[in-house]
Amino acid sequence: MQTPGAGALDDANYPAYAMGAAADTLGVTPAFLRAVEQAGLFEAHRSGGGHRRYSRADLQRADRARHLVDDGLRLDAAVRIVSLEYQLAAATTMIEVLRRRLGE
Repeated sequence: MQTPGAGALDDANYPAYAMGAAADTLGVTPAFLRAVEQAGLFEAHRSGGGHRRYSRADLQRADRARHLVDDGLRLDAAVRIVSLEYQLAAATTMIEVLRRRLGE
């Protein structure tokens, strides 16, 4: 028998992190998380009370952007690069799916 909510533990898109925990996990300020969200990297989930909540997927994107900013890129450039990297990964996955279908 699966415990209630156990599926959420495996879901990278489940908004499990509050703002403070997310910032601490990445070693950034809450302002950085708000800035990457405002720049369009992702849209934070909202709790019933309106507080921002972040998923592991959100944190992975923010962490990648942080590394690029640490390397000297402007925040808007870092966000654009990360967004394009994720689009490329999704397109590559779709190409592989279509290739498998064609091979069947």
